Amino acid sequence: MRLVSIAIFAILAFVLLGTVSGCNGEGSSVGQTASTSIDPPVEPEPPGDQPGFPFVDHLDQAAVTGGSVGFDELFIIGDELFETQFTALDGVGALLLPDETPLPSRFSRVPPGGGRFTGPNGQACNGCHNAPFGTSAGTASSNVVQDPALAGSPPFNLRNTISLFGSGMVQRLAEEMTEDLLRTRDQAAALATPGGPGVTPLLVSKGVSFGSITVSRDAGGAVTFDTSAVEGVSPDLVVRAFGWKGDVPTIREFARGAARNELGMEADELVEKDSLDRSDPDGDGVEGEFSVGDITGITIYIAAQESPTTIARMVDQNFLSPPGGNFELARQEGAVLFGLIGCDTCHVPEMHLLNPLFEEPTSRGGGNFFDDQMDPVATSLDPASPFRFHLGQQGDFPRPRAHPSGGLRVPLFGDLKRHDMGSELADAQEQPVVRADGSPLEVDAVPQTVATSVFLTPELWGVGNTGPWLHDGRAATLEDAILLHGADDPPAVGDPGRSEAQEERDAFAALSAEEREAVVTFLRSLILFQVPEEEE
Repeated sequence: MRLVSIAIFAILAFVLLGTVSGCNGEGSSVGQTASTSIDPPVEPEPPGDQPGFPFVDHLDQAAVTGGSVGFDELFIIGDELFETQFTALDGVGALLLPDETPLPSRFSRVPPGGGRFTGPNGQACNGCHNAPFGTSAGTASSNVVQDPALAGSPPFNLRNTISLFGSGMVQRLAEEMTEDLLRTRDQAAALATPGGPGVTPLLVSKGVSFGSITVSRDAGGAVTFDTSAVEGVSPDLVVRAFGWKGDVPTIREFARGAARNELGMEADELVEKDSLDRSDPDGDGVEGEFSVGDITGITIYIAAQESPTTIARMVDQNFLSPPGGNFELARQEGAVLFGLIGCDTCHVPEMHLLNPLFEEPTSRGGGNFFDDQMDPVATSLDPASPFRFHLGQQGDFPRPRAHPSGGLRVPLFGDLKRHDMGSELADAQEQPVVRADGSPLEVDAVPQTVATSVFLTPELWGVGNTGPWLHDGRAATLEDAILLHGADDPPAVGDPGRSEAQEERDAFAALSAEEREAVVTFLRSLILFQVPEEEE
C-alpha cells in the first residue's frame, strides 16, 4: 500500500449500495444480492480455512459508474486485490479444462492442454509481478509457460514477467497512435475516387512509421484497403501495447486474462461469454470470483502505477544519494553512444501524450479499446460514463513530467511497434492477436497472429533494475541482452531470420569494452523506483 498513508484505510468503511455486479442481471454470481460494505471481513474463531478475498463484498460497478467510489478508494481496492493470496474458497486454480476434461491438480506449471493457455500457476498477481517492487517485473523464477495452440504439447513459449509501471500512459499512447493511423486511413478513403487510382498515404504517429496503406474505390464506390505494406501493427491498425508480442490492446483485457490464465480466478464478465454457458467454467465449485467492479479496480490500480524514472531524477528529489565514482560521466557517454549506434531508432526516448486523462471504459481509439460484448446497461460499464483520472496528477509517485505544450512527456524508450528480431530470439509458437473483447482478431476471416520471431519493442524505462531481460529471461546481463538482438554470423540482408536490430547490435559489439560499459551504465540509470511508505 503506497499511494497514501495507512490512515486512509478508514475509507474502506464506505458503503456501496447495490448488488455484486456482473455481465447481466441474472444467472449465477451475476446480480446476486450482497451485503452493502467492502469492509475487511472479520476473521472467524477459531481461524481455520478461510477465503483470501480482502473484503466482505465484491465491488459493484454501478457504484463506480455512479460516482460513489473515488480514485483513492478504487486504487486501494485494486491494490488489495492485486496483493491478495487467494485460496480455494475464493476459486483460485482450476479443476476443469475449457473442453471439460478434468484437471487433476488445481495448479500446473506446464500448460495442460484442453484449451488452456497456461497453468494456472499462482495465487496472487504479485506472486509474479514482484521484483524489484510489487507490480513491477519478476525474476527468472516467475517465468511462465504459454501454449497459444492450447494443445498441451511442447514446445511452448516461455515468458518473463513484464513490469506494469507506467501502464496507464502506455495504453493512452496506444489509443492516440491508433486514432492517428485510423484518421490517415479514413482520410485516404475520402480522397479515393470511384474507379480511380489508389491513394497511398504513409502511416506515421508520434514520429513512428508503420509503413503505408493503399485505399481504393471500385467503380461502384466500394472501398478496399491494401495492407500489404503496413509494418509493425496488425491490419486493423490498432496499436496493441501489452504482451511481449503486442497482442493485447488494453489493461483490462490483460488483467482479466491473467486472472483466468495464471490464477484461475474467473471474472464474471468472461464467465458470461463461456461457449458452453457454464456458470463455473473451471469446475472448482466457486462462482462470482471477480465482479465487473473488481476488474475495474485492478485495471485502475495498474493504470495508476508509478512512472519509471532515472537515478538522476531521484537524486534531484533527494530520494537517492548521488552514485559514486565516474557513474555520471559514464552515463552521459553511454547516452550519446546509445543514439550514435542507432538504439534510439526503435527505443524512442520520449513520446508526447496529448491527453493525460485515463478512461475506463473508453470509446477512444475508434472504439477498439472497449469490450463491446459488455452490455453497458446490465454491467454498468458504460464508455459514455467512464471512470477518469489524471495520469500526471493522480497515482503513485514518480509521475511523468508535464510537456511544455500540454499533456505529458513519457520517457518510455519504446515505439509501440512490432519488429522482427530474427531466428535467434524466435518463439516456439506464433501468438494470436486479440481484440478488446478477448476474441481472436480476424481479417477477411483469417485469424491474425504475430510471427515467432516478431516482438513488440519493449520499453526500456526501468530496465536498469528489472533483470533478467528479454521475453524469456535468457539474458542475465544487459550486455547479453543487447548482443542477443542479432547473431555473430547472421543471414544476409533481406534474408529470412535476420534481425531488424542486427546493425545496431553489431555497432554495439564493435565498441571498445569501456564504451560498451558506458552504454550499460546509461541503461542502468533507467530505473523503477517506489517511494518508501514512511517517506510519503
